Amino acid sequence: MANLGQQALAPSAVALDLGQFSKIFAEPKPMNEDDIQEVIRRFATSAALAEKAGFTGVQIHAAHGYLISQFLSPLTNRRTDQWGDSLENRARLLLSVVAAVRHAVSPQFCVSVKLNSADFQRGSFNADDARQVIPWLNEQPIDLLELSGGS
Repeated sequence: MANLGQQALAPSAVALDLGQFSKIFAEPKPMNEDDIQEVIRRFATSAALAEKAGFTGVQIHAAHGYLISQFLSPLTNRRTDQWGDSLENRARLLLSVVAAVRHAVSPQFCVSVKLNSADFQRGSFNADDARQVIPWLNEQPIDLLELSGGS
C-alpha cells in the first residue's frame, strides 16, 4: 500500500487496476538482478530460521498474486530477460527459490510449494501453464505440492 512509505517491488512496473481504489497502492518498481537475488536469499534464510526455531517445514507461496505468482504471470511479468517472457523464464524465480531453500535446510525438513492451477484472469497463468510447471517442480526436492487458484 502506498501509505506504508516503502517502494513496492515486482517483476515489472504493472500497477494494480482497482478503479477508484488504484491510488491506494503504489506503482511497483521493476526488480533488478540484485533485488531478485536478495529475494532468493531471503526465502532461504527464512526457511533456515524456521527450522532453527523448531518448525518442521515451510511452504513457498507461488500463488494468489504474491511475488512468485507475479513472476509466473505474463500479465504482471513483462520482462524480456532471463526472468521473463517464456514460461520457463517466468518459472525461474520459483525454481531458484526452491533450490535455495532446500540447500539451506536439512534433508528431513519439509519443503512444500503452493502453486496456482490458474489465476483466473484472461491472458494470465492458466491450467496449461501449471501443467508445464508441475513436472519442473517434480524434478526439484520438494515434499508437497499444493494446487490452488486465484489472485
